[in-house]
Amino acid sequence: MRPRKRPTPQPPRQALPHDATARVAIGPFEVTLVAVLTAPAAARVALGAWMYGHVTETMLADAQLIVGELVANSVRHADAPPGAVVSVRAHVAADVLRLEVEDRGSSGSVARRAPDLHHGGGFGLNVVDVLSRRWGVHRDVGTRVWAEIAFPATG
Repeated sequence: MRPRKRPTPQPPRQALPHDATARVAIGPFEVTLVAVLTAPAAARVALGAWMYGHVTETMLADAQLIVGELVANSVRHADAPPGAVVSVRAHVAADVLRLEVEDRGSSGSVARRAPDLHHGGGFGLNVVDVLSRRWGVHRDVGTRVWAEIAFPATG
């Protein structure tokens, strides 16, 4: 009887250092979530799992914050019926990460407003505006809000 070989241990997967960005190609990301109060957290976790190890920690945190805010807006403001869904997509193109959140809502305004420091609200799109290179809204069958985050300069 021959002794069994033990598998060679693999090093743990490590996040990139704060000042590094891997310019490797990663495939597109898409997840569909039921539009409930836990959807923003689920979107952040799913996006983080897709991006981990491919971008800096700062870019990962910014992308998760943007997606969380956009999904929260869809859940709160789309006037969707019970069981409605929110789609989250992301892809990398050249020097930018593009994030999109889509719902079936078609009414109401998608615009920044002054934060309400007394009763809350009004922070989401202001956060998106600060963290993204640019963002916008497409209204066709529903509402799709997108944001782009530029990769940090290397060198």
